[in-house]
Amino acid sequence: MKGKSIALLCAAWLMLATRAEAQSTKFEIIGPGIPKYPIAISPLRNMGSGDPGKLSEGIADTIVYDLDLSGWFRVIDRAAYIEHPQRSGDTLGTFDFRDWSTIGAEGLVKGRFMVQGEELTVELRLFDVTQAKEVIGKRYVGRARDYRRIAHKFADEIIRVFTGVQGIFNTRIAYVSTSGGRFKEIYVAHLDGSEKYQVTNNRTINLSPSWTPDGRAILYTSFKDRNPSLYLFELFSGKDIKFSSRTGLNLGGKWSPDGQFVAVSLERGGNTDLYLLDRSGNIVRRLTDDPGIDVSPAWSPDGRQLVFVSDRSGSPQLYILDVASGRTRRLTYTGSYNTSPDWSPKGDKIAYISRVGGRFSIFTIGVDGGEPTRLTNNSADNEDPAWSPDGRFLVFSSNRAGRYHLYVMQANGDNQRRLTGSGGDDTKPSWSPRLD
Repeated sequence: MKGKSIALLCAAWLMLATRAEAQSTKFEIIGPGIPKYPIAISPLRNMGSGDPGKLSEGIADTIVYDLDLSGWFRVIDRAAYIEHPQRSGDTLGTFDFRDWSTIGAEGLVKGRFMVQGEELTVELRLFDVTQAKEVIGKRYVGRARDYRRIAHKFADEIIRVFTGVQGIFNTRIAYVSTSGGRFKEIYVAHLDGSEKYQVTNNRTINLSPSWTPDGRAILYTSFKDRNPSLYLFELFSGKDIKFSSRTGLNLGGKWSPDGQFVAVSLERGGNTDLYLLDRSGNIVRRLTDDPGIDVSPAWSPDGRQLVFVSDRSGSPQLYILDVASGRTRRLTYTGSYNTSPDWSPKGDKIAYISRVGGRFSIFTIGVDGGEPTRLTNNSADNEDPAWSPDGRFLVFSSNRAGRYHLYVMQANGDNQRRLTGSGGDDTKPSWSPRLD
């Protein structure tokens, strides 16, 4: 990212204790009727000098935020903790598990840190309080200002221990916001709103951000040269490359999963169809040829199909296109206005919005059709669903609190939580892949 690398100074995290994990404590936290898992997250011990507060509690607070956001954990209030984090131990045998079982904790996170110059070293451990044993320990080395990123990485490890799948907290959301005024600009931020970074600053309209598969660049449409053209912004170098600027609409570019092609809506000869572009923005071939308007393509995980929106039947509906053969089939029949599709990473569902009673709600539908499942049900507009990399969550925009803000929910609609509150309208979120 321009002016600030998103890589750790030293990617030297080291497994400290995998033996206990290999022996396997069996955790089950996801499933119907399973209560939230009670866990305590202790502030970290400062092994150096200086004020320990910011990093000691900052790292712990970030892990608390992540686990709470997942909806699977009940983080025990820090006010109930018996031990003092700076005076108690953080390794097996140096503290009393009864101090934690007494307050109802079944899991416990402890750790330590040291700052030397700009370098931050952090050790974090997850303990099973019930069995009085260490489950996993990791050591991270990076820059002091990257402490949240280190905490996100350990929260991802906790999710992996409990579910078998790496978490998604070390990711970012790209979105459109009017927080800087009346213009629509592209921003990037962590799920907790930290490290907010403004990608565009051209005081015009910028739309539809989407990530490259490696998470190193963002494709978006901008009116900065008056014609709605497609641009590619490289986060590490800060380069902003004009990708497709053909006369007419250049909208909704999405990279194929292998990073070789971009599916995009182009307006040519007064008609808007889907086209396939190569990595340089050259047209490979036309994908649809219909008098209707074809927009909003989204790739299947295997890159063989696209879901898109077309009004060829008289109203906006979802269609699935087989890229190789060009065969198209209609997916949605319920509702007269269905748009903004996104294909789940597991490949089994499409998330989209449908207008019900004059308001937009978020639904999912199987890729073979069938009865849609409604995920939002309130008197507001809920729009722009985008899947997390693990397919367990959706980020979306909603005006339920007045202005549009970003929210996240589990894939079944549970645990809806607000992410942003910029003062402007935050819309069109795009979830990054997992980042290093």
